[in-house]
Amino acid sequence: MSYGSVTVPSGSAILIVGYNDKRKSLIITNEGSSKVYLGSDSLVTSATGISVEDTNGKYTEDSGGTRMYLGDIYGISADSTNDIRYWEKT
Repeated sequence: MSYGSVTVPSGSAILIVGYNDKRKSLIITNEGSSKVYLGSDSLVTSATGISVEDTNGKYTEDSGGTRMYLGDIYGISADSTNDIRYWEKT
C-alpha cells in the first residue's frame, strides 16, 4: 500500500501515480480549488482528461477481482495549482 500528495500545476501535466503491476485499487482526491484532469500520459489536457472536481472531488478505481488500469496517471489543472492526494492498494 502507498499514499502521498502531489502538487498539480496549472498548464503542464505532472505524474501523480506511476505504473504499478500490483495495483488492486486506487483513490485520487482533489484538495484544491479548481478541477484537475487525469490522463494516461503527459499530453493530457482539460479537453481530453477525466475531470476530478475541486474541493474533495474523487476518482476511484477498484479491480473487484478483475483486471484494472495499471499504468501511469498524469494530472493537469486548467486554472490554478492543486493539491492531489492518492491512496494505492497493492
